[in-house]
Amino acid sequence: MSDECLFIADGDGFQPTEWAVGPWSPNTLQGSAYGGLLARVIEASEASTGMILARLSYDLWRPVTRERLAPTMTVLRDGRKARTVEASLAQAGKPVARCTALFLKADPGSTPASAERVPPALGPEDGRPIPAYVRAWSPFFTSVDTRVVEGDLLERGPAAAWFHLSRPLVAGEETGAVVHAVSAADLASGISAVVDLRTWSFINADLTMVFWRVPRPPWILLSAETTVGEGGTGAARGLLADLDGPFGTCAQTLLFERRQ
Repeated sequence: MSDECLFIADGDGFQPTEWAVGPWSPNTLQGSAYGGLLARVIEASEASTGMILARLSYDLWRPVTRERLAPTMTVLRDGRKARTVEASLAQAGKPVARCTALFLKADPGSTPASAERVPPALGPEDGRPIPAYVRAWSPFFTSVDTRVVEGDLLERGPAAAWFHLSRPLVAGEETGAVVHAVSAADLASGISAVVDLRTWSFINADLTMVFWRVPRPPWILLSAETTVGEGGTGAARGLLADLDGPFGTCAQTLLFERRQ
């Protein structure tokens, strides 16, 4: 049903549903949700180029609400070996977020010999489901089946968990592999928080993902850690894997603020 998805296609735009909402307010979307939408726009436009995705770089400019989202696509560089495109989202005529994607020429015959893929030691079936009240922190998180295999999402420090985005991103469509990866990667700082959330809050102003192969959905493993710097900033870094082994990395810059 259309109300069991994150977005509904609306002409050349998208209407967010309640399931795209994050934990901050009833009108503010989760970054994983609209980040996935940007990835979907890019994947759809680049499907016939014969190149492979190597990097996604997100800039999250302002809070994204439940207003209609209008996407645009621009080719920044169209080379023989590399192609760079940019997708952006606007609400009420104002840009709210963008994603720059780098695609590289695909040539299996040019692949150097490398180590075999090593599947993760612990799969989703080995993980601990999170408590129901934690999954209910936001409408978006109720769409994510989460299995913790290292650390504790309710404690400070590094952690690793499998994620499965169970609701469709867009009504009537199968959710793409990269969208599954984005929905997990945006949670890096959340699962590896190193501050007392009763005293501190933090936001990520961006997200960068690097891929060396196409992920195999639906289960995505994220192993993440957070480092606090000086002046109220920090960074979260993560390794991304599927049931076949690692396929990419992710990073976020963080801004910390003391709660009033």
